[in-house]
Amino acid sequence: MVMMESPIERTVLDVPITCFTSPAHAAAHMLHTIRNREKTYCVAINPEKVCLAREDAGFEEIVKKATFHICDGAGTAAAVRILWGLKIPRVTGVDLFLRMLQLAEEEDLGVFLFGACPETIRRAREKLREKHPRLRCVGYRDGYFDDRDCESIVEQINASKADMLFIALGSPKQERWIARHRAQLLVPFCMGVGGSFDVLSGHVKRAPWVFRRTGTEWLYRLARQPSRWRRQIALLRFAASVLKQRARPQVLPENAGSDRTPGGLLGPAVPVLGETRHMDRPT
Repeated sequence: MVMMESPIERTVLDVPITCFTSPAHAAAHMLHTIRNREKTYCVAINPEKVCLAREDAGFEEIVKKATFHICDGAGTAAAVRILWGLKIPRVTGVDLFLRMLQLAEEEDLGVFLFGACPETIRRAREKLREKHPRLRCVGYRDGYFDDRDCESIVEQINASKADMLFIALGSPKQERWIARHRAQLLVPFCMGVGGSFDVLSGHVKRAPWVFRRTGTEWLYRLARQPSRWRRQIALLRFAASVLKQRARPQVLPENAGSDRTPGGLLGPAVPVLGETRHMDRPT
């Protein structure tokens, strides 16, 4: 048990960003809330979600009500640096998902998987048994359903007594589903994980390490799936909006945290498992 500093928050085009220092740092804070039985949920913020939030007030409200807003995209991290002068690492949704599974096994916490196609969720469950033999996967369900099924899905999740719920319905469907049913769900921690079940099952390979390290996974995916080019338009719109915003004074969010703590970027400490790292200001 060590003391780990709470992350500060900043905004990118009015969308909150929780400035964690690593997936381990993020997972440790989420584990802390699970132990305290706090109802929280995490959303991964990338440029596409920022753009959607600017266009859709309902989605913007859903995102802002999340407890944690991890910096999922290289573009998001670059925007934080441009707007706030802070150099922060990405904490991708899939990296955090895999880290949370590891902690669930170590802490004997129950996990529920919801989403993807039947074959993918079945394979993902098999892979979990192989990689985490002591992990308690207390339930799983594929993502093929309609609105009439939602009540029974909530009942299934609650009956499982899960501590963590991971939902892979794609964005923004997964975030909307969480927001719609959060009050009825008893599980302490929820997170939308997009295509992470495809990665876990082996149906989709992650980009090679060099692409992940340089924040160019989008280029790797575009090369493998040229049909994704339309999605890159959002990146251009995002970049233009960030550069325009740069010329305006930045206003700190209410829960921004202090920037005068040791290292300059972390707020008050909380007792959690993990290691302490500090983010750097760019020189």
